[in-house]
Amino acid sequence: MNNINIYIADDHQLLIDGLVSALADYPKIKIIGVANDGKKVLNDLQFHKPQVLLLDLNMPQVDGLQVIEQVKENYKGVKILVLSNYNAAHIIKETQQKGADGYLLKNGSIGELITAIKALYEGGNYFEHLEHNPATKETSYFMDDFMKEYLLTKREHDILILMAKGKSSIEISDMLFISSATVNTHRRNILKKLGLKRTSEIMNLAAAKGWLTID
Repeated sequence: MNNINIYIADDHQLLIDGLVSALADYPKIKIIGVANDGKKVLNDLQFHKPQVLLLDLNMPQVDGLQVIEQVKENYKGVKILVLSNYNAAHIIKETQQKGADGYLLKNGSIGELITAIKALYEGGNYFEHLEHNPATKETSYFMDDFMKEYLLTKREHDILILMAKGKSSIEISDMLFISSATVNTHRRNILKKLGLKRTSEIMNLAAAKGWLTID
């Protein structure tokens, strides 16, 4: 088998570094580029053509679905393997409709990743071992977009969900092992970022968007 040229695109540098390190053990796989945003992916593909693009969906500037569309329109020889946390039927179906050649959950093993890469390189696809009805994963996909829109941190996200469930500052502090004063500071920042005045408005917003299914 010839070398397989791989390009990795993910908005988390830590994940990219982990993949680069793990794939270094496979001499037939060559990493020819990495990117933390969709715009860089599309710019780099003008000069470097991988056989397989490993692509996250939550990418800044140009999101993963838009990248899939543009790559399939302009670089038909590039196979796309989506790497995602979201095991949700409508998301998987949409990536297929856009032209993705494979879909692999990020909690999979490096062995499964290699299997998927080889399948795409050899002209096949890879959508195995996917469940199609985890509602919490679907909800969290849209929650990620919401977090980015309002510049919420991961800690603010956690507190926001607990606020939406009606938890008090003391209850939140016990659950997250932080002081109630810190919780109150986060609560004020969350309300300010969302342009809201009281917790009841967050509870209404969460109910409308279905966030209360998130564990």
